[in-house]
Amino acid sequence: MEHFHRYARPFDYEGGEEGCLLIHGFTGTPAHMRLLGESLHKGGYTVKGILLKGHGTKMEDMEKVTWQDWLQDAVTGYEVLRRTCSKVYVMGLSMGGVLSLLLAEQYPVDKVVPIAAPIRIYDRKAHGAPLLKYFQKFKMWGGSGESSASEEFTDYKLGYDGFSVEALCHLLKLMKMAEKGLRQIQCPALVVQSKTDETVRPVSAQIIYDRIKAFQKEILWLERSKHVCTIGPEREMMHKKIHEFLQRT
Repeated sequence: MEHFHRYARPFDYEGGEEGCLLIHGFTGTPAHMRLLGESLHKGGYTVKGILLKGHGTKMEDMEKVTWQDWLQDAVTGYEVLRRTCSKVYVMGLSMGGVLSLLLAEQYPVDKVVPIAAPIRIYDRKAHGAPLLKYFQKFKMWGGSGESSASEEFTDYKLGYDGFSVEALCHLLKLMKMAEKGLRQIQCPALVVQSKTDETVRPVSAQIIYDRIKAFQKEILWLERSKHVCTIGPEREMMHKKIHEFLQRT
């Protein structure tokens, strides 16, 4: 854990008896979820931001983990909150959004907020990962993916510059599992997606919305955010919407 800034560490904020589990994305860290976590804590919630195995150290550590590890990390976080909280709300960014959906499919989650959760992605080559892993161990993220410092909280922009191709295979597996089980979700859902996401196809949000069986569900469309929208220019508006969603009975 010494490789990264302290913001990249897991965090726990003690609050009321309603708990929020926050799950970061593929190659990311809890830093991406910290601003949302602080906002929820100010609103009176108990908040737990977890660190997924193989993350927050060095990229090579991703090679040693599997989708089962990540799902278990999410389940453990959920169970810790469930022991002390009367209600548990689960929200995650990107792969964390996929894990949030899987938790809502398999456990009695009270509300779910998948943020930029990939059901469809732009990188068609990603699906070749099961073959590519035999020729290439690591791949760097394409393009700079940078937006101006005024738009993003760069202090919180902490994650790997690339990824293990083997780990990508495990992400693809989680995406398939989550998509397959969408009809099992019955708890209220707020699906958050940016129309200008450079990684996840925005149709992902529509697929999630259309297939889940929740009586109470909505999509929050962001207009100007990149994939890591939790530190993007519309983060405060997103915080406000999430607060309103959680308060609704």
